[in-house]
Amino acid sequence: MRDIISTELIVSLIIVILGFLIYFLLKCLINKILDKRKYVSKKKKTYLKLFKSIFKYVILIVVVVLVLQVNGINVTSIIAGLGIASVIAGFALQDAIKDIIMGFNIIVDEYYSVGDVVRIGEIEGKVLELGLKSTKMVDINTNDIFVIANREISKSLVVSTQFDIDIPIPYKEKISRVESIIEEIISQAKDLKNITNIEYRGLNKFGESAIYYKIRMYAKAEYQPQLKRDINRIIKLELDKNNIDIPYLQVDIHNK
Repeated sequence: MRDIISTELIVSLIIVILGFLIYFLLKCLINKILDKRKYVSKKKKTYLKLFKSIFKYVILIVVVVLVLQVNGINVTSIIAGLGIASVIAGFALQDAIKDIIMGFNIIVDEYYSVGDVVRIGEIEGKVLELGLKSTKMVDINTNDIFVIANREISKSLVVSTQFDIDIPIPYKEKISRVESIIEEIISQAKDLKNITNIEYRGLNKFGESAIYYKIRMYAKAEYQPQLKRDINRIIKLELDKNNIDIPYLQVDIHNK
């Protein structure tokens, strides 16, 4: 009897170790592929990370089933006898099932991929991982890392690589002079790190106290918050240098 128990225990340990080794080797292989960023597209990264997540659960299930069988437990009869217990478990796991279904929808419908910067609700972040149950992101403004359940994602917006800044200029300034100043702003902004292009788009709108001149920039979404701050600084310095005050809304009060 002791020999039988000892044999079963050894075989069970071997199964667990083999399952761990298989998962570990596959994980290392996928991570190695993902490290070669130049050769792996965002979509392939997403599929690879999802496959790693699925494979983890598959290995776990296979290991548990094999260990039970080695120890003389009939897995088929257990599954057949679940009955009411399976219904209760179904209700208990309905949120997890919703997460998994939504995870597949996100990938199939191409909501976003690993590496995209997306806006979900009030949060704007870069997707680090897309799993069966959740999406892991890093906030591009605060660098906070957060995880959101896939079932909570009803809609998302992939942030564009282009963004605009409107420069308010007083009505009294001549357009030709203003556009000359904007050319200098653009010239300086082109030297900023991580910006791919910048262009003047013309007069955008006539406000109550200013004319708004639009410039458009192109950069990866994760760099945009800092670039906006850098470009605003250049704009303010150039306007100060040319003695142009940034207009603000004024309210006149008349006493009778």
